[in-house]
Amino acid sequence: MTEKEHKPKRKKTSKKHAKRKHAEHKTHHSHKEEEEEKEILIEEGLEAIYGSGDVDFTKLDHAQNRLTNILLTSVVLLGVLAVVAWGGFFVYSNFFETGHDEAFTLEISMDEELTSGERTSIELAYGNPTTVPIAALEIDVNLPSTFVADTFSEDPSNMDDLIWEIGELAGISDGSIIVEGVWIAEVPSETPVQAYATFRPANFNADFEDIAVEYITTIDSVLETEIIGPEEALPGDDLAYEIIVTNSSEELVSGVELSLALPDGFYIDESEPALESGAEPLWSVEQIEAGATETISLTGSFAADVEGFQYIDATAGIVTEHRTLPQHTSQAYTDVLQSDLSVQLAANGATDEVSVDLGSSLRVSLSYENTGGGSVEDLSLLLDFQSDDSIPIDWNSASLDGGVITRDGIVWNASTLGEIAEGDRQLLNLSFPLDASIGVGDTDAFTLIASASSGGNTVRSSPISISINTEANFDAVIRYYDENGAVLGDGPIPPSVGETTTYRVFWSIENSLHDLSNVRISATLPPHVTWTDRTNANLGTLHFDSVNRTVIWTIDNLSTAISTLEANFAISITPDADDVGSFVKLLSASSFEATDTVTSSALTRSIESLTTEAPEDEFAAGAGIVVE
Repeated sequence: MTEKEHKPKRKKTSKKHAKRKHAEHKTHHSHKEEEEEKEILIEEGLEAIYGSGDVDFTKLDHAQNRLTNILLTSVVLLGVLAVVAWGGFFVYSNFFETGHDEAFTLEISMDEELTSGERTSIELAYGNPTTVPIAALEIDVNLPSTFVADTFSEDPSNMDDLIWEIGELAGISDGSIIVEGVWIAEVPSETPVQAYATFRPANFNADFEDIAVEYITTIDSVLETEIIGPEEALPGDDLAYEIIVTNSSEELVSGVELSLALPDGFYIDESEPALESGAEPLWSVEQIEAGATETISLTGSFAADVEGFQYIDATAGIVTEHRTLPQHTSQAYTDVLQSDLSVQLAANGATDEVSVDLGSSLRVSLSYENTGGGSVEDLSLLLDFQSDDSIPIDWNSASLDGGVITRDGIVWNASTLGEIAEGDRQLLNLSFPLDASIGVGDTDAFTLIASASSGGNTVRSSPISISINTEANFDAVIRYYDENGAVLGDGPIPPSVGETTTYRVFWSIENSLHDLSNVRISATLPPHVTWTDRTNANLGTLHFDSVNRTVIWTIDNLSTAISTLEANFAISITPDADDVGSFVKLLSASSFEATDTVTSSALTRSIESLTTEAPEDEFAAGAGIVVE
């Protein structure tokens, strides 16, 4: 068979017909015929894909197919373009790209651990790692407020806020700012140092920011404290202590403060530098030179009821604008042995702090005991009232249980107390009435201390702080007329059966001495009384709780700048025949509650219930009994 016969042009035999013909001769064809049939099937398949044109399918191969060549050429070109694109991106990223993360560097260099009070330096290193210049650069440094900067490698544009306006920064260039000063911080502490940079690359119209942060640990201070004092003592012994503060650095330290934490029952008699009476054990030292020391000396004693190891803490601090930063604390102890004498105080049942109302009585118990090995015959007692101002006590009405008032206090001598046998314990009961009000020059706080002396030895009790509560007075009245006779109410007076009469209730507060907080006044309406919802209050909130039928006036804070405060509300009744010939109850007892902001004491007052009698209303006198 020739090539021309094997591949006829555009043979129109259908696929279905070819299959049928192939089936009829399947059992008779030779190997050549089988090959011929396969080629016919391939031809029909290609014809179905590419159409039935004049293409010579016998000549169809890779080398001669134009479509295949075009496709291969396109793939090669796309590959070349991809390589060129990636190469350009690589070159641009490494030599021309100016993104935020890589266009600028900022770093803080300094010691990570510092000693408070020593000099240190802080270096701010900045750089432009790209070839694109930076047109505008500003660096803002945030240092701790306690860092005393005094030297700069380059003066800041804004000294108060430590801002440097660097301006232009060429490509592939860098610079640094060095700040020197004295590092001051609380010991121990961790403190952040921050630097902010704002910059604008020359090929951008927008600003970028960068930040650097370092956390510095303060582990020690140039200030050191030491306490020198007795390791053993008896109650009442005169004890001397020295507190030494040393500046171990080569720099002057200013604004030093020394404070003591004293055990309960220790009294400072004298100190150098001196303390004001009643002041906290706190001393200010203007400055301590480099390598110098400052010494605080004091004398004092322990109370009679103190025993065992007692610890004193001394803390040196540096005073800043906002607070005092602790630098170093040292501790000393004194072992207090048991005394042969014991004296104790209690006031109104308390042994440390007491608050009392004006007009009430301060009741004091003074107990003393012989804890030694023999009897005591020369014992004397003193009850000392410590205050810089006059104490508002009615001394003429005081109950002293054999004591005598002297300029030093209340005194009981040996002739009054008699012999005190070994192990004997005695008790004195005293009473001191307070005045009804604070006068000019009077104090609202004082301290009580008792002391017992025998054989040249004196022991003291623990002190009791006495605070006088504010002068808070509360009153409740009911009226039909005001003080001038003007009508405040409605309806008939005296009240008449079947008719409605309205009255006004007035609550008033008078306060002085201390501010009040959480003020609350309340009273309940009887079932036959009607709430009218007509109210007025100078301050706070006045409302009616209809569920509990309670009138409530609340004030969050009441300053002594407001000496008198008032609120009022209207209520009404309609009497029935059973009320004829009697007064009608209008309001239950009024209760007053408040807190003294100085003494923290809860104050309470109460006023009895109010009726139509209205005794404070002189114009309604005799007109409160219900008539028919």
